[in-house]
Amino acid sequence: MARTVTTSGSRWEVRQRHPLIPIGAALVGLAALLVAFEVPHRHSVEDNLTDRTKVALAKAGIDAEVRFAGRDGTVKVGSADEKDKARDVTLGIEGVRVVDVQAPPKVEQPPAPPQPLSVKLLVDGGKVTLTGTVPADADRTTLADAAKQALGAGNVQDELTVDAKRAKDDTDLAGLGAVMAALGKDTKAGVIDLTDHVITLTGTVPSQDVKDKAEAAAKAAAKGATVRDELVVGQAAAPAQVQTQLVALPTVEFENDSATLTAQGVAVVQNAASILRSNPNIKVSIEGHTDLTGTVAHNQALSEARAKTVLDTLVSLGIAPDRLTSKGFGESRPKVPGADEAANAVNRRVEFIVQQ
Repeated sequence: MARTVTTSGSRWEVRQRHPLIPIGAALVGLAALLVAFEVPHRHSVEDNLTDRTKVALAKAGIDAEVRFAGRDGTVKVGSADEKDKARDVTLGIEGVRVVDVQAPPKVEQPPAPPQPLSVKLLVDGGKVTLTGTVPADADRTTLADAAKQALGAGNVQDELTVDAKRAKDDTDLAGLGAVMAALGKDTKAGVIDLTDHVITLTGTVPSQDVKDKAEAAAKAAAKGATVRDELVVGQAAAPAQVQTQLVALPTVEFENDSATLTAQGVAVVQNAASILRSNPNIKVSIEGHTDLTGTVAHNQALSEARAKTVLDTLVSLGIAPDRLTSKGFGESRPKVPGADEAANAVNRRVEFIVQQ
């Protein structure tokens, strides 16, 4: 806007600035300052939250991608199982407002198939020890009755367990009594192993006739399943055959977290002694192993003690000490991966290794 001024006969025009122009200029300048300050500050906040979130998730055992827009986070984890934990960890960090945790969809695993029926019948000098797991009490009764009928009630030690989750088996369990009867009192360290529809016969028998009768009885009981006859007739077996017989023995069991043998464990060691007596030139290393439960140091000591217990028991049963050595490996040599009960049961073991 302009106005005219007259002084001493002269005239000139004066233009006045709009009163809002200086205010607008000030606001523009202030806005520029705010933008100049806010952009790096916001990036600083985002970087700080990202770094702290990554560290916190890593400490929680979660490997994740982290991104922040202001104080709002996005976290990508590798599995649906980590989603809730990652959300809790992120929201627990000071300065985080909200978080969107993303994960791949959870894939439902099909239920594991039931473990097969697995029993081992240890026949030695007319006595039999029943070990392993069957799916029903009726199966246990059938096997025990068959053993008593074959070898006499006083010669049967029943160490069978029952697990309803075990798979059924078409094998004629009562028919295994005929196999025990065929092996008779002169078989040394005989094992009738029924696992997953396969019957395996190992041990030393007095004659070819006994071997043939035991194999025929096993085939009759198998009902079409596989029968493996690895019986050795009346002579010292080759080292590989002895190793097969020792591997066929059931797991040597101990009291929980102890080097004390259970009744079943004693029976298995007695069977191992019979195998070694029948093969006097064989030397074995007794090797102890544990599962992953407990500390490394404890497991190492326990495996050594268990292997030594087996050695001492074999010596007490008449096996010369110079034929035996023992060592423990703790948890360092698992047979199968994993730490669930099924894997632990396999990894807790004592192995007899024939020395060539």
